[in-house]
Amino acid sequence: MKRYKLLIPVILVVIVTAVSCKTVGRIAAKYWLNREIKEFVSNCEDKASTLIGSEKAHKYCDCSVDLVAEQYHNYQDAKRISVMEIIDFINKCK
Repeated sequence: MKRYKLLIPVILVVIVTAVSCKTVGRIAAKYWLNREIKEFVSNCEDKASTLIGSEKAHKYCDCSVDLVAEQYHNYQDAKRISVMEIIDFINKCK
């Protein structure tokens, strides 16, 4: 019984941590800082929302950040990609 009393809080902490730290499981986190990931997603949303709408832009940019980071390990290089390249990455997320 003692084991279960200890196990439940541990499981809850793990779940809360996983949900609150979404970028921990990201591929992009291997290459970029957390602030760079957030900046990329925000900039991507700004650029893509004019073409696909803000709701879809958020969904697809959040997905595409991992694909972009895998191709562009250096965040400074990723910042220079064109809107069309971003759209290509977004299309891979569909």
